[in-house]
Amino acid sequence: MRRLFTALIVLVTAVAAALYFVQEGGYILFAVGPWRVEMNLVVFLTLLVLIGLLLYLVLTTAGRILSLPRRWRQWGIQRRQRRARHNLTRGLLELAEGDYEAAEKRLTRSAGRSEAPLVNYLAAAIAAQRRGAREMRDRYLAVAEKGGRQAHVAVRLLQAQLQTDGGQWEEAQATLTDLLERDPDHRRILELMVACCTALGDWERLEGLLPRLRRHQVLPEEQLEELGRWVARERLTRAAARGPEALERTWKELPRPLRADEEALCTYIDGLLLNGRHDAAEALLRRHLQKSWNEPMLRRYAALPETGSNHLNQVEAWLKERPENPTLLYLAGILALRGRLWGRARSYLEAAVARAAQPEYLRALGALQEHLGEEEGAKASYRRALDLAAPGEHLPELPEFPEPRPPAHSDAGSAN
Repeated sequence: MRRLFTALIVLVTAVAAALYFVQEGGYILFAVGPWRVEMNLVVFLTLLVLIGLLLYLVLTTAGRILSLPRRWRQWGIQRRQRRARHNLTRGLLELAEGDYEAAEKRLTRSAGRSEAPLVNYLAAAIAAQRRGAREMRDRYLAVAEKGGRQAHVAVRLLQAQLQTDGGQWEEAQATLTDLLERDPDHRRILELMVACCTALGDWERLEGLLPRLRRHQVLPEEQLEELGRWVARERLTRAAARGPEALERTWKELPRPLRADEEALCTYIDGLLLNGRHDAAEALLRRHLQKSWNEPMLRRYAALPETGSNHLNQVEAWLKERPENPTLLYLAGILALRGRLWGRARSYLEAAVARAAQPEYLRALGALQEHLGEEEGAKASYRRALDLAAPGEHLPELPEFPEPRPPAHSDAGSAN
């Protein structure tokens, strides 16, 4: 629009000048030695304009001819860039479609001509990971890191992500450790480090990360609480191996909410039992079970090493409140076995099996029947236990039966 307006102004000016000079007349005289040239002013101006236009056309044409090599090179570069963009798009589509080998070849082949080779190599690394070529994956990531140092964190973070996807937890943890030194509050790095620590059981490193995880709200509060409970249990387990003093000190160092957690409390009780603090463990179990019903704690109570009848009496007292609870019935039967009260043991175990035919209940009943000489009943109980047991399921140890085996009718009086 601006050019059209300028041309219109020039045309109007030229027409006005021509009309003026036609009316006014005038001529131009050139004298060179004996030569004299005289012409009308309008004709001279017309020739001058034509010569200027011709000179402009000559210079423009010469410039275009001289710039042909450069323009040819630019055209070739643009053509290759268009092809590289097409290959990048096509490679990403092949990656999304699951044709990883074709995607990897296409992306790496066009990376040298790509406007964003970093993207090509990162996508190629993903394709190599998907087809199981970890060495090629690391090679592409190394090339991407050299070619895009400003994207160091992104490249290394992708490497850690691919390592975790491939189950290379130690390698991923090393990569993330380096990244955390550069950016200790990066949310995604912290999130991946939690996954590595969980997979490797590295609760000590996770314990140091928990304050940052909470401060930046990297994970949901429920997950953070579960991680805190896991760390507490691991601390208690390690302290128990060092002795009762270390166990007690670690327990007191835990925050009050963690000391109220039932899993942490069970771990603490296991530590007390490991260190021979049976009385303390029994008192703690009894006190907690009076306030809150918890079957893992109940099993620990029934497994306490004392062989007197107090434990059986306590379980029978709880049975009065929960007469249909199969776990209580089973544990009462086990305690009766430990006390060689064969009739009471049979009664409790049969009642437990009637309410919940669990493999461990049936195995205990079968062992008692075998001890009492009831071979057919024992075989039937064992067979049912095998049918119900999951492959590789571990059943708890049973109390040792005394020898010689008593006759089947000898404990009828002890059933009451």
